[in-house]
Amino acid sequence: MQTAGLVVLYVAVATLAPVTEAQFPSVCTTADHLRSKECCPVPAGRRFTQPCGGPGRGSCRVIPDGTMKVYDHKPNWARDDRSQWPKLFFNRSCACEFPFSGYDCSKCVWGRYGSACDVAKTIVRKNVTGLSSEDRVKYQTYLNRAKTVVSDYAVATEFYDTMVNSDGINPSFVNVSVYDLLVWMHYYASRETILSPDNDICKVDGDCVLDMAHDAVGFLTWHRGYLLEMERLIQEVNNDPDWALPYWDWTVSEQCDICTNDFVGANDDNGNLDSGSAFAGWEVLCTDSEEQHNILKPCDPNHRRVPPEKLKRNPGTQDKGKWGDSIDELPRKEEVDFALRFATFDSSPFDKTSDCVFRNLVEGYADTKTGKYRPDDTGPNGEKIPGAHTLHNHVHLYLNGTMSDVPSSANDPIFWLHHAFIDRIFEKWLRKFKPAVSEYPLDGAPPGHNRDEYIVPLFPPYTHESVFKASTDLGYDFEGVDADGTSDGDEEGNTDLGECKNGSEAVSVVASIATPLATISAIAGALIIILLTKN
Repeated sequence: MQTAGLVVLYVAVATLAPVTEAQFPSVCTTADHLRSKECCPVPAGRRFTQPCGGPGRGSCRVIPDGTMKVYDHKPNWARDDRSQWPKLFFNRSCACEFPFSGYDCSKCVWGRYGSACDVAKTIVRKNVTGLSSEDRVKYQTYLNRAKTVVSDYAVATEFYDTMVNSDGINPSFVNVSVYDLLVWMHYYASRETILSPDNDICKVDGDCVLDMAHDAVGFLTWHRGYLLEMERLIQEVNNDPDWALPYWDWTVSEQCDICTNDFVGANDDNGNLDSGSAFAGWEVLCTDSEEQHNILKPCDPNHRRVPPEKLKRNPGTQDKGKWGDSIDELPRKEEVDFALRFATFDSSPFDKTSDCVFRNLVEGYADTKTGKYRPDDTGPNGEKIPGAHTLHNHVHLYLNGTMSDVPSSANDPIFWLHHAFIDRIFEKWLRKFKPAVSEYPLDGAPPGHNRDEYIVPLFPPYTHESVFKASTDLGYDFEGVDADGTSDGDEEGNTDLGECKNGSEAVSVVASIATPLATISAIAGALIIILLTKN
């Protein structure tokens, strides 16, 4: 069984020399491949004798330049190995002819199926609560199988500078399951890059970490590409090309209505999954603990803690003083409706401080009453005033457990149902406003989030632009997404945008007018927004 093409890299960057752990197709993990920096395998089986399948399938070519831009005001970000992904390890890979894809061109592009990739099909993602008992069991069974089937990718247990040294190249890799590969992928992209405390950006806003999947404009496109790969992997592991990832509409219930053994598992008062849950025996990989911050000890996905760390989930029990009064219930439908009124996808500085934009409202750093970024603050008597933790972020926090820890959240099977619904909200916005690709910024966003930069760590590489389009162009649709044409029953003619004055405060910077000033404005914009918010 061959999985879809993915490469996952692990990075820890400190004030010393950068180090990295990497994950590659097993066939490309030899010293010769790492030395040549070429990953162009001959597809296994069938009739293929040439790299990438040869004429009619694909050929071995230089990977197009998608290396992240280096910003003068954030020099240490360039030291993150992800900023050179995937060219730090491979600068030549398979370029596949349509409709083929994959690291060896043995796969199909999203939306195509069959041995010749000549079957065009649109699968439909359905509400998980409306699934038959058979399909609910299928979700549990399929993910459990992916947890045990070995992927054709292997994970390095040594850092790159350890494998590649004066003595030559000494690769050291271990096998990993298909599901653990997906967990590792999210962990890697969201893994905090530790910058020097005297770095310029730290002095400005204290933000000394870099996240390739969150906290910026690429949040929705990164997760769209990620879900597409997950969906295809689960189809392959279970030999079911018709399977579609369900979604969980958390707006219809104040509490977690799928936190039962019929779905993702019930829990006790301590957050432990019930022994009758299909996922009760799962162990958690790589949490946001001290071991991930030790540059001398990479996180080995095959490492098993003693005693093993199991999935945790204790919905509705978070500290209200820390997160706000609403954290004991799920976000409401009215909040989704509010976000869907914003025509501007994102605006400078294209990060979690952006005001009056759809992306930041959905991700959860903007207030779903005002439309503006709201940071944590301190009241006149020293009391903590929680910032905005809405929609996507709110759900992660509400579940209070494995899902509330960003690096480990994909361990929990509820993760996929939650993000499928976030993707459905994104799809409603795309169909409502039909944006031009130029509405996604070409420049000025944090590294890894700009339009023509690669979605780390998809391999072969895909840009954010490649998934900033209707889901039907990518081979899938959503149940009921067009039922009312806009926002799931929002009042006709409701144009309330909170404090955003009909969007006049959200000015989008697009490719045609992007200039070097966009780079400079990233820090200045963040400062201005914070000052205005506090005033």
